[in-house]
Amino acid sequence: MVREGVLGPAESGEFISNRANSVKIHDEGLEKLCDEMLLSMKESGLQIPETGASSIHPNKDHSRAVDWIFVIDALNFCFWSKSKDNQWTVNGFTGYYALEAALHRAIEEGIDITNPEYYSKISENDAIKIFRGDTIATIPLLDKRISVLHEVGSILLEKLQGTFVTCIKKAHNSAEKLMEMVVHLFPCFRDEAVYHGQKVSFYKRAQILVADLWNFFGGNDWGEFYDMDEITMFADYRVPQVLVYFGAMSYSDALMDKLKSDTLLESGSEEEVEIRGCSIHAVELLRKKLKEKLEARGQKMEVPNSSLIDYYLWCYRRKHAKDMETVPYHKTLGIYY
Repeated sequence: MVREGVLGPAESGEFISNRANSVKIHDEGLEKLCDEMLLSMKESGLQIPETGASSIHPNKDHSRAVDWIFVIDALNFCFWSKSKDNQWTVNGFTGYYALEAALHRAIEEGIDITNPEYYSKISENDAIKIFRGDTIATIPLLDKRISVLHEVGSILLEKLQGTFVTCIKKAHNSAEKLMEMVVHLFPCFRDEAVYHGQKVSFYKRAQILVADLWNFFGGNDWGEFYDMDEITMFADYRVPQVLVYFGAMSYSDALMDKLKSDTLLESGSEEEVEIRGCSIHAVELLRKKLKEKLEARGQKMEVPNSSLIDYYLWCYRRKHAKDMETVPYHKTLGIYY
């Protein structure tokens, strides 16, 4: 339990899936997806689908590499648009990759975007300049992003000597501990809801921050964690789309009609919570199924953790974007994903 009275993400996923009315998990679909993933598993592990887009990161040895990742994941939310014609793009990149491109461009232009001394007081005009797109389309929720930067920047300066490295040191190589610290220290990472009278959590951005550090540093240095298996998938709006596409999850007719008509789902609403919670539990079940099948085949291969499965599914969606258009994804305005 990360916070008093609040179920952790894995417990929340199981609790929600056992009570969900509008979202169901299906074993046959999990089997189908599991077989698809097994085809991608080599001796070196799970092979991530090629998306045709490259992340824009600093060098691992850069003095502010950790703080770059922290800023990126503080801002890693809500990139969807109602139409492709009004999609925010930066240097041709969309979504999360557009965010990376915008921050990389800011650094090239001499803007100290990884320094909380700067972004804790960032002005609206500076933010507009940093997040300007290729067209008149603007980044969604600019005002929320400014508030997030003010919040996390101030807390870093007041409590963590102005760098997220301090937080990592205090976690002592525990992914779960680091996630807990992020949730406790930074209110904007406190991704929680109430479902059937129980406080539940998803902690998408807090968990992806941990996973990004682990992945970026190759499990070493500032990304060395002994308990990455404690991190679940990152409940967003794209991975559920893949789960439904494979039949691992399904939506009620009423919910599907809402998604097809682009009806916004309120953050914390029952349907939105069910989509996210069932996605978490579906990936936990998928990981268990992968482990069982690998053992049954006698394949001594490392079972991918949930964060890797999430990344596989996220990249699969980008690679097969046209096929995925047959499945609508839910749209929610908010800072949590």
